[in-house]
Amino acid sequence: MIDQETLNTFDELYFDTYQDVLKYIVINCSNIEDVKDIIQNVYLEVIKKLNNKNIQMNKSYIIGIAKNKVKDYYRFNYKVKITSLFSSIMDNKDIDVIDTIDANIDIEKIIINKHDINLVWQYLKKQKTIIAKIFFLYYYMDYSIKDISLALNINESNVKNYLYRTLKKLNSLMEGKGE
Repeated sequence: MIDQETLNTFDELYFDTYQDVLKYIVINCSNIEDVKDIIQNVYLEVIKKLNNKNIQMNKSYIIGIAKNKVKDYYRFNYKVKITSLFSSIMDNKDIDVIDTIDANIDIEKIIINKHDINLVWQYLKKQKTIIAKIFFLYYYMDYSIKDISLALNINESNVKNYLYRTLKKLNSLMEGKGE
């Protein structure tokens, strides 16, 4: 069992390091879908190491853990295939949840947005990994084009080209699906 002091220390470390660890993993992973699994493994390792008082936990140490976890993840390829977050299969639990939804919620809009997100995600998964990384860093982590350029070690113009060309393709894809 974890004591309150350890939990507080973990919370503080997580808050201080999450963005940097996430950035490191996104930049160094081979598949953007693996990011959540790897980040979970990193912070599980941090919790295990917190009980060892001989270790000085700081951002550099946790980035080192992230580096090793990225390598381990791909070296041993122990990833278990799981159902996508965007699965369209509903079970009885989903139906029970639907019955509890507030009547004021615009379900149609939510479904359309989820469908649009699914289309974008499916499109990005078929593109080069660099495109998914750029989209993740730009839209999810709110990095600037310059920051993405520095993080991925490519020209700013290349980042812009990837973004704008992909956005143009996504726009035409979305217009085609809307008809």
